[in-house]
Amino acid sequence: MNAHINRDLAAGIVDCYSEMGGAPATTDPRHADFESINGLLERVEDEVKTEFTTGLVGDIDRLAGGLDDLAAMWKVRRARDIAWSNAEVLWHLRSLPELKNKFFAQLDSFTGFAGRGLLKPIVIVSS
Repeated sequence: MNAHINRDLAAGIVDCYSEMGGAPATTDPRHADFESINGLLERVEDEVKTEFTTGLVGDIDRLAGGLDDLAAMWKVRRARDIAWSNAEVLWHLRSLPELKNKFFAQLDSFTGFAGRGLLKPIVIVSS
């Protein structure tokens, strides 16, 4: 999800608008379609989550109740909002290829940073 949302989604939005016409903007009716996917993600989250929450992760998930789910979905919604904003920026940078490439390289760096953060275990030290 990290690479898809933080990197590929913005580029995909730009590609779609290039092909279909128009420009990515929150006022465009296609933005509402884009946001409707958040509801789909919420509906399937529980199904997918049960496949990944086993063992210790499952125990922690059960103890956290619904709090972790709210935080996770908020993060996905927020990340998708940022992807849309990044698509708007990329759209306006189309005529400035060097700047567009630099911006996209920063998306790559951020995606790598986020991915490494997701893979690094968090150690909680209690006193």
